[in-house]
Amino acid sequence: MRNIIIIQLLIVLIKAKSVVILTDGPIEWIGPRLYKKELLTNIYKDPIELAYDSATRNLFFMHMDPVLLNSGRAYINIITKESKKIEGITRNKATAVDADTGEVYFGSNDGLYIYDPLTNSARNIGLYNVNVLKIVIRDNNMYIIDANNHMLYKVNGKEVRKLGNAKTVINFDIDGNKNVHFLTICGVFCAVKGDEIVKNKDINVAYNFIVDLNKTYAITDDGVQEIDCANGTAHKVADLSFRPRSIIFGDYGDIFYSSDDSIYRLKPITSYVLYNISRKRGT
Repeated sequence: MRNIIIIQLLIVLIKAKSVVILTDGPIEWIGPRLYKKELLTNIYKDPIELAYDSATRNLFFMHMDPVLLNSGRAYINIITKESKKIEGITRNKATAVDADTGEVYFGSNDGLYIYDPLTNSARNIGLYNVNVLKIVIRDNNMYIIDANNHMLYKVNGKEVRKLGNAKTVINFDIDGNKNVHFLTICGVFCAVKGDEIVKNKDINVAYNFIVDLNKTYAITDDGVQEIDCANGTAHKVADLSFRPRSIIFGDYGDIFYSSDDSIYRLKPITSYVLYNISRKRGT
C-alpha cells in the first residue's frame, strides 16, 4: 500500500466498527456493489437520452445546443474521451443504439434519423408524420413514443403499428421477456408479454427504466426499485446518492449516467482492502 496515493477516504459506520475504504478517486456505493466514479465530460448542457455502442465504445446523447438554440446530439468515446457533435438534426428528442447491428438512431419531430459514422451526421429515413419522443430497440424490433398523442408504436420498416391502447405515455422500456414497462400520468404500468396491462401497486413514478437481461429497474425518489411485471409490485434494491437525468448499463457491469451538465461512468470495483477498526465503548 506504500505507493497508493490516498485521494479520498470513505468511512462507513457499521454497528460497532468503522470500515475504512481507501481509493484513488471518487466512488459510489449502489446496493452491495462499490463503483469507481469517472467524469466523462462536462462540456455539454443538460445531457440526456444516453445510448451506448459496445463495438465503438461510443456513448451517444442529446444535449441543449447553444448554437442551434435547441436540442442537438453528440457522442463521447469512453476510452479516449474524444467527443464530437453530430450534424443533421435541428430538433433531437430520442437516441437509441441497435445492440445487434450497431446502428444508431435519433428521433425528432419530423421522423426517424440514422447516424452515418463516415460523415458524422444523421439523415432522415422516414416516419415524417411521427414526432419521435423515445426509441427502444430490443431483439431486432424498434418501438417508439409518438409525442403527437403520447402512445406507443412498433416500427415496421417505414410504417408504424399501435402497441396497445395506453395513453399519455411519458417513458417506457421493454425487457428480454417482451414485457413493456411504461409511465403515464396515471402511474407505472407493465404490459405482460405486451398484452395484459398491470398497474404497479408500489411505485407511482419512475424517472427512468433500466433493463439488465430479464430484470427491469425503476429509478424513483426512494432509489432503485426492481419491478415484478406480472404481480404489479416493486421492491427496493439500492439507494442512490444522485438523481440521474438519464442512466443505462454498459459493458462489464459499467453504469453510465448524466446529472446536471455532466456525464459519468461508474465502473465496478472488484477488489479492495478493508481495514476494520474496532471502536471502544463510550467513544
